[in-house]
Amino acid sequence: MDTVKQLFKTIGSGVLYFFKYKKHLYIPPLFFLILAGIIIGAAVFVYNTFIKAEAEQVDMSFEETAGAYDFSGTTIVLDPGHGGKDPGATSATGVTESEVVFNIANTLRNRLEESGAEVILTREKNEFVTLDARGIEGDLFISLHSDAMEDPSITGFTTYYTYANQEAFSQSINESLDEYSYFHNRGNNQYNFQVIWQLDYPAVLIELGYLSNAFDDHTLTDESYQDRMVTAILEGISNYLN
Repeated sequence: MDTVKQLFKTIGSGVLYFFKYKKHLYIPPLFFLILAGIIIGAAVFVYNTFIKAEAEQVDMSFEETAGAYDFSGTTIVLDPGHGGKDPGATSATGVTESEVVFNIANTLRNRLEESGAEVILTREKNEFVTLDARGIEGDLFISLHSDAMEDPSITGFTTYYTYANQEAFSQSINESLDEYSYFHNRGNNQYNFQVIWQLDYPAVLIELGYLSNAFDDHTLTDESYQDRMVTAILEGISNYLN
């Protein structure tokens, strides 16, 4: 017991000696630790008071203005691909291309009409419509698709146009999708899909993704992501018209 008491006494004396006579060893590090704490605290205060509040305001502003477009006087034809006896691609989870693109087209129709546009759908329900019958006149034409491939690793979105007078509109949609989509951008390509080559005004065919890919499938069938695609297309239309 005496040994233990002597040990504690020795340690205590050493500690007191250190703090009394070795201030040059611990005062500078302690000073810098306190200073660092003050700087970190000040940074957190500035962030919470100014930067974070400003970021929240920007986010709220986006929510309020996301649908503030003016498409008055513009007739937009929306073409939800496939339908009826032609379901298009089918995902591993059993969701069909015709279902996915019709949901997006229907939401897009509502947002466009809220912005003053006249909207025509090439099909109003799950019905088969021939390619010829989809050749409806308007100011802008958007055909929506979600493809499937034998190789399940293929992913991404693509925009297509046929004629030179369609390229700028297609490119505008592509750039907006690139901003909002979670997928790889496979480019804005020229191709003779009938639904767009039979038209002589700005038209685009959008492959939103690949239902044969597990990630694309899961994402494309998510309602919140579909809303993102609607917003992207609205932005693309607005950028093109302005």
